[in-house]
Amino acid sequence: MLIAIFISLLAAIVPTLLYVLLFYWADRYEREPRWLVMVAFFWGAIPAIIISLISELWIGDPTAGASGPLISGVVSDSLVAPIIEEVVKGAALFAIFLLYRQEFDGVLDGLIYGALVGFGFAMTENLLYFLSAYFDGGFGSLTALIFLRTVLFGLNHAFYTSLTGIGIGIARNKRSFLARFLWCAVGLMAAILAHSLHNLGASLAEVNFASFLISLIVAGSGLAITMLAIGLSWQQERNIISAELAPEVGQLLTEEEYGQLTEQWRRPDRSKRLPTAQRRQLLVEYANRRYRLHSRGLAQEPELAQELADLHTQLVQSYSPA
Repeated sequence: MLIAIFISLLAAIVPTLLYVLLFYWADRYEREPRWLVMVAFFWGAIPAIIISLISELWIGDPTAGASGPLISGVVSDSLVAPIIEEVVKGAALFAIFLLYRQEFDGVLDGLIYGALVGFGFAMTENLLYFLSAYFDGGFGSLTALIFLRTVLFGLNHAFYTSLTGIGIGIARNKRSFLARFLWCAVGLMAAILAHSLHNLGASLAEVNFASFLISLIVAGSGLAITMLAIGLSWQQERNIISAELAPEVGQLLTEEEYGQLTEQWRRPDRSKRLPTAQRRQLLVEYANRRYRLHSRGLAQEPELAQELADLHTQLVQSYSPA
């Protein structure tokens, strides 16, 4: 039994950490604060799991007594669980959006935070499922489930909650309250729908294995949508940096620094004059805040004036022309 517990822990933790590092790397222009990244991850890993389990047990099956065990299981897995879990996971994203909006610049930030919450949730949920599989069917069941939940469907929870994050990220720079509300709602509904479709396919596969294709399609679509969203976000951030920092060349940054920040990838001929990690962070933050100033205005974000002034001062002090 100790070996099974060790394997379950290893299978739940190691792939999750690798996925987390990959997604954290994807935020290539402006890294999010590590403490906030950890808060997002651990919200998914502990509070979100506990709240979801208690809520699902409390609500139970709304069709209990009026349907057979198959329908009851399908309703519980594909309706009740997705709604509760995505709302609970999404709560962390809304909290970051409302309380730390200076760290929430747009779609990529929403996607990253959402994925991290999802990975935390998946890690703990996987551990519980792995232990259950071992006690029910031994090492054979455990091995099969490890493959399904860490390889085939390893990105699922991250994908679901990243949809909520993408919706919030789009809402981030909208002026209208109605537009912000609608984009947040669309993101959450998309997360619930994707989660529901996956669970529906997995539940119906017990009586018709062809239904498993639904889950496979959701997983494949999730990977494609996530990669597309990251690619488009990179391009958008590059365009913002290019437009907002262009007037500051020679004042806050050198042409060489500007060239590196606006290249698709890092130049092979690195120079000592290229920005340090600290200056790079400051420059990208400055560009993002200028963009928010132009897209939303001081009326909606009055704190931008002081934030831009502080960043400008720091950049002037660290500016070192050739």
